[in-house]
Amino acid sequence: MSAFNTRSLIFGFNCYLAVIMALFVSYSLNLTNPVWAVLTVFITSQPFAGAIWSKAFYRVLGTLIGATASLMIIPEFVNTPIILMFVMASWVGICLYLSLLDRTPRSYIIMLAGYTAALVGLPEVVNPSGLFGNAVARAEEISIGVICTSLTHSLIFPMSIEKAMLGKLNQTMTDAKHWLISALDVETDIAARRARRRIALDLTDLTLLGTNFRFEVIASRQYVNSIRAFEERMISLLPLLFAVEDRLQALRDIGGVPERTDRLIKQVKTWIIGLDVNNTSANKQLIERTNSVGKQQISALIDECRSIAVNHTTSTTWRDILELNLVTRLIDLIEVWADSLALYAASREPHAKPSPVLKSIISVNRSRPLHTDRGLAAYSAFTAIIATLLCAAFVMLIEWTQGGTAIALTAVMCCIFATSDNPTLMQRKILKATVIAFPIALVYVFAIFPSIDSFPMMALSLLPLMMLLGVYLSNPATLLGALSIAMMVVPGIGFTSVPHLDFVTFFMGNMVAIIGVLFAFVVTLLIRVIGIDLSIHRILKAGWRELSRHAVGHIPKENLTWASLMLDRLGLLVPRIAMAQESERIKIDNALNGLPIGFNMLDLRLAAKDMPFPIQDQINQLMKKLSRYFLSMTHHGYQAPQLDLVRDIDAIMTEILQLESFAKADQNALYAADTRLHGLIASVGLRRNLFPDADAYLAIKHLPVEPA
Repeated sequence: MSAFNTRSLIFGFNCYLAVIMALFVSYSLNLTNPVWAVLTVFITSQPFAGAIWSKAFYRVLGTLIGATASLMIIPEFVNTPIILMFVMASWVGICLYLSLLDRTPRSYIIMLAGYTAALVGLPEVVNPSGLFGNAVARAEEISIGVICTSLTHSLIFPMSIEKAMLGKLNQTMTDAKHWLISALDVETDIAARRARRRIALDLTDLTLLGTNFRFEVIASRQYVNSIRAFEERMISLLPLLFAVEDRLQALRDIGGVPERTDRLIKQVKTWIIGLDVNNTSANKQLIERTNSVGKQQISALIDECRSIAVNHTTSTTWRDILELNLVTRLIDLIEVWADSLALYAASREPHAKPSPVLKSIISVNRSRPLHTDRGLAAYSAFTAIIATLLCAAFVMLIEWTQGGTAIALTAVMCCIFATSDNPTLMQRKILKATVIAFPIALVYVFAIFPSIDSFPMMALSLLPLMMLLGVYLSNPATLLGALSIAMMVVPGIGFTSVPHLDFVTFFMGNMVAIIGVLFAFVVTLLIRVIGIDLSIHRILKAGWRELSRHAVGHIPKENLTWASLMLDRLGLLVPRIAMAQESERIKIDNALNGLPIGFNMLDLRLAAKDMPFPIQDQINQLMKKLSRYFLSMTHHGYQAPQLDLVRDIDAIMTEILQLESFAKADQNALYAADTRLHGLIASVGLRRNLFPDADAYLAIKHLPVEPA
């Protein structure tokens, strides 16, 4: 896509206008360093209005915290420079660590608090008496930049996040429908695999977009909650898709799907294809089952599923057990898909009044948990501390009076790219941007500005540069390069109210930036960079560790929280595996399989609570083995499960199948039929997830139960 289109030109003009407004206000208030106001314009400028207001709010709050921290730290340790540097580096590292544990835009507050303290305080170490005035001035300049940016982008042709969110919603529904149809056909073509992987990315993007959307004027709690409810239905849908697809494949592997069930599958597929995802008026009624046609279709399909299930409730053959499992999961899939369509329809009409049923669903406001890596966060914080201390040691060794700014820039460069597996790629771009920015700043400072004697002329001279930077800032492909140049060229120009035409001062100011970035780059390159394969392993390891814990630990009240984490990890894996070696790409399927395994483990443990003690003991022993299996993979990588696990699962299935006799013999054990069904479905699912190529299950009568 071309960088020069209507949307990007409007965005570029808004950036330029915000810069001029920020400079005008800064000069009017006689602020000493308007550079911070101009830099803030480029840092906080976002394509969407909600993202601008959220980042603006977080930036102001982070700046105030950072400035306050510098006022507390610098005066206390100004006479002991070594201790001061240790304290300041530690503050930066701690703030960075905490910010990396929150992947929402809120993390910007804590990260900014960390490096703002360095930016405000360290340049004033040589003159601590001016620290308070400098801290207040920085807060004012940054606030001016924030306000100017927010006003221009919000008032002049603003772009709402709503459009992007609707695009993501539509993409998610399209991918889910594609996967659903391919699952019923048992087809795993390339397009279907891509659709599966995109869903995880789309749902995570929706979560992050929703965080910013709350700051838009048009946003309502009802709208945000309807999208959250839609995400939950999608998360619930995925393990059902796995289950239906797998059971169909298993039936076809042992002779084919029975005729009646095959006919049902075709009816469900026809129903799904016939539903128009964009028919909002009809789909909204699906969640209430009030639409006459929709209600009849759903009821007919579910009734047929139950009719088939009833015929197999007492059967012990593997074929019948698989068919029972299939139609039971199919009931859940039909209901969840209908709810997903209804919630998608509600999201497309954010201002429409919801029905009572829909309102009761979306009134529950749940925040979706996202994956975090505490080890990598600590490693990134350690890198920032070491880089800051090494740069400080260099500055103190050569007694460089301007070196405080270089130390602060080292801290900034370590912080803002800490979420990347390889921050040096971006830091290298910053170094290149410094080289590009030097001649641009040189021309403005020594050729253009000396011939200008009024603010309007200065504003006119800045038009091509500032607007061009804004245009490229609007394009994701060129955003980093444009931001890098802006971060270097703006301090190079200076924008001081009283310009100093001193080449030595100008050159040393640019050297400060180069030294600061260079220290961050070298230290990061030596101790922080992790390869794609290691990054993939760490994400998989977190999933395996959680599976190990859930096998024997506390049973959560609902699976959605855990499933959300697993799905988010899958979203993190997708772009990394795309860049990995071909041999690594099989791991995405292992990650996908972890989702239904976890659901089935938790379902089996829940069902075990109402079973006789001998079966409970068998299930507990199985869970301990599964826990050890997943824990071993955190140390040794993926490995196939041992065959003794399938024998344990078969033994449990045999005992569960015999629970019907307990129900008939004991009137107080009427719960056994329902427990039997849930336990059987979960154990069959676990068997198929772990051992898809194992021989068919054979019932063993009167299987002895080993003592604990």
